[in-house]
Amino acid sequence: MRKMKKRYELLIYVFITFCCFVGIWLGTKLIGEQLPSGNYLLLFILVGALCGVGLPMLISWSNRKSRQPDMDERTVRMLKNYLLSAFFLVSFLSGVLLLVLVGIGHETIELGWIAVYGGAIFILMTAGLFVVKRF
Repeated sequence: MRKMKKRYELLIYVFITFCCFVGIWLGTKLIGEQLPSGNYLLLFILVGALCGVGLPMLISWSNRKSRQPDMDERTVRMLKNYLLSAFFLVSFLSGVLLLVLVGIGHETIELGWIAVYGGAIFILMTAGLFVVKRF
């Protein structure tokens, strides 16, 4: 049973990686020009995708080898409560921020600032997950 689960997990990883490459190929075809860094960017994407598939498999193999449980029910409940509260807090603060920006007269928001905001939220939530998982 566990072997079938592992095969399905590997198939999911391969499918996600394949979808990423199809998306990159479609993006370059729709743009109609070469990537900014040339073919080196594709090499970096390939290495990142392979590490994204290989590292979780390596980590699960090492955890299975040590036979120690990674999390118990209390840890899962704490992680669930943290993610739920962080989601509602981020959603509420994003709504307040948008209302303030509309109130002071902004009509457009630059995509660069949205990317910075999303990256900061992602980093803070990931750091919070590590803290919650330790306690």
